[in-house]
Amino acid sequence: MTTTNANTTAVEVPRRSGRDVAAAVIYLIAAVLLLLPVFEWITNSYYFFLESREYALLLLNLPARLFALVGFVLMFYQFVLGMRLPVFEKVFSRAVNLKHHRTLGKAGFILILLHGLTFLLHDYLVAGRLLFDPYRVVGMVALAFLTPAVIAAWHFKRLKLSRNTWRTLHLFAYVVFPLGFIHGRNLGAEFATGTWTVNALFSVLLAIYVLLLLYRLAVYFRGQ
Repeated sequence: MTTTNANTTAVEVPRRSGRDVAAAVIYLIAAVLLLLPVFEWITNSYYFFLESREYALLLLNLPARLFALVGFVLMFYQFVLGMRLPVFEKVFSRAVNLKHHRTLGKAGFILILLHGLTFLLHDYLVAGRLLFDPYRVVGMVALAFLTPAVIAAWHFKRLKLSRNTWRTLHLFAYVVFPLGFIHGRNLGAEFATGTWTVNALFSVLLAIYVLLLLYRLAVYFRGQ
């Protein structure tokens, strides 16, 4: 019995060590992907600060852009963790993935909501009215689709939603990421600076999003 226990322990130690290394790599990649747009924002903010003393720009526009960049990446992470990918479930337990999925979803939603509200205030102060050009409307539609799904997730037990209702709300949420990309690609200052960072990163994230969505659909139909 002692020999068996020793052998089992000897096998589990390398496995645990391997999972720890994999987890560290995943966290490192996630941190780098999050910091890339933040670095781009810091660089742009520095030049804006040197060239402008417009307080609506410095106090509203710049923070709103940061909220959008970070919120977009967090929403991508939330989506990935919600896919129940085998590669992640070998490193983290399903419970841990679900916990991170919910936490990142809440944080991402709050940042995206702050982005929208801050920009509405900015536009009103600068232009004297709210602006409703097509790409701003796309962003509003994305937020409108996201909000019910988040409320349902936060108050699932209190609302006593059926599983079909829950799934329907989540289906609406799937269109949020591509709509957010369209909104940011056409209005975002970090997209328009001419540097590669945000353009390339968000394009790659969108491509991964589409591939994972197709993968999830294939898994779903295979199980029917």
